[in-house]
Amino acid sequence: MKTLLCYGDSNTWGASPRDLTRFDDQTRWTGVLQCLLGEGWKVIEEGVSNRTTGFDDPLIPLRNGKQTFPLAVDTHRPFDWLIVMLGTNDAKSRFRHKPDAAADAVEQIGKLGAEAGARVLLVAPPPLRLPIKFFVEFTDERAISFSQALAPLYREVAEANGWEFLDAGRVVSVSIHDGVHLEAEAHTRLAQAIFGELSR
Repeated sequence: MKTLLCYGDSNTWGASPRDLTRFDDQTRWTGVLQCLLGEGWKVIEEGVSNRTTGFDDPLIPLRNGKQTFPLAVDTHRPFDWLIVMLGTNDAKSRFRHKPDAAADAVEQIGKLGAEAGARVLLVAPPPLRLPIKFFVEFTDERAISFSQALAPLYREVAEANGWEFLDAGRVVSVSIHDGVHLEAEAHTRLAQAIFGELSR
């Protein structure tokens, strides 16, 4: 039995772009991936809304991904693979760091996973798109450009560390309904792309 830990934000948790309710197990990309991988694998979801790569949110506690990841490691070890898909929430206007700081944070998360014995797949989240509904902190052009800058930086991180990499923005787009989250069919396509990376 191989174990896969999926560490992410609301697009790993499975928030619907229509009303922010949660998609069911069979719809979320983690659940679709479990079906694709089969009984020889166990897929563990570690997604929570508003999680950042490595920065404290002054409005929402316990969302610093780098800070909380060691607990996830201790909770779920041993695991064979780690998927990290974070960075979208770093684009909020109340955070003023640059995209390379997000890349540094996900690198530290990945290194900790590798030290725990896991192979790492770093996934750059799909960029935000206008108009954005529900989230006023994402509506400026800086947020859009920030999200667009992540993929090439994450690719560099993955290549420097010998990890697998997937640019989710080449596979799926966020919904036109809220500009942030994935529709159900996008969850399926993302799972299929990740399955392809794991099957190499």
